[in-house]
Amino acid sequence: MAKPLSERLTSMPKHWLYGILLVVTTVPLFATIPVPNEPVEPTIDLYASLMKLPDNSRVLFASDWTGSTRGESMGQFDSIVKILMSKNIKFALFSTADPQAPQAARDAIETINQERKKTGERPYERWADWVNVGYFPNSEAAINGIANDLRAAFTGRKDFPPGQGQRDIFQSPVLEGAKSVKDFPMLITVTASKTSNFTVERVSGKTPLAFAVTGVMSPETQVYYQAKQIIGFAGGLKGEYDLETLMMNGVNVPGPDGKIVVKSDKYDVIPKFPGKLSAGKGATYYPTLHFAIALMIIMVVIGNVGMIMAKRGEKK
Repeated sequence: MAKPLSERLTSMPKHWLYGILLVVTTVPLFATIPVPNEPVEPTIDLYASLMKLPDNSRVLFASDWTGSTRGESMGQFDSIVKILMSKNIKFALFSTADPQAPQAARDAIETINQERKKTGERPYERWADWVNVGYFPNSEAAINGIANDLRAAFTGRKDFPPGQGQRDIFQSPVLEGAKSVKDFPMLITVTASKTSNFTVERVSGKTPLAFAVTGVMSPETQVYYQAKQIIGFAGGLKGEYDLETLMMNGVNVPGPDGKIVVKSDKYDVIPKFPGKLSAGKGATYYPTLHFAIALMIIMVVIGNVGMIMAKRGEKK
């Protein structure tokens, strides 16, 4: 005897659901599906602040993410690094959240360099353009040390210039002459943990702070933004897609048809990203997220319809 429709709707085999989910979240990765997007104000501020950094300047860059949040954090990291590279801005890279974080950042930089080579852009050189400060096991203590005495916090740290042995990082073009965080126009943090909280507590007011965080961290980071303790942030996959939208369109920049894609009353014109690698993981993953959410909604509707039908059947 065939099962009633209500029972079939509420007892769909699990392997069917997983199979549908696999297809729905995989197929969009192999197709270019443009999703209309309106960047939020915190990400516009982040992009504008990065683009307003003086060319050939230098920043401190905390990379506190690993493979566990690569879907959000890697794309954010990539976009920020591409912007810094486009302006020839040097950066000192350090990590305080996880021992795997420095390697994740180095791998991402190498991938970007390979892309730059393919498009005829200059690869960013370790030591000359960016220096690896390394990992600090105690995040709160490390950030406190960086805030109070940068040279003491980084004392004894060494990096590898190409073709040379270890050298003190303060001999690098990136950190030469640096004495405190105030010698840097910005401290950028890409994180999936509470290192952003420590950074606000210890560094706020000493140099401008800019964050890129995971989606679940966006609400608490919004509080820091509204309190003007940070100058801008990108939150989750939406924030990453916002960054890519801004890189491709700029702010208040008329397109070929005269239409302005991203408008803001806070700024005049913030130019498009001048490089050739604006689209990235946000453009790839954002459509997939929408398909996954749509599937979830459809399954919830089907389940509820089945339950309503079953209850009506019981009353009869």
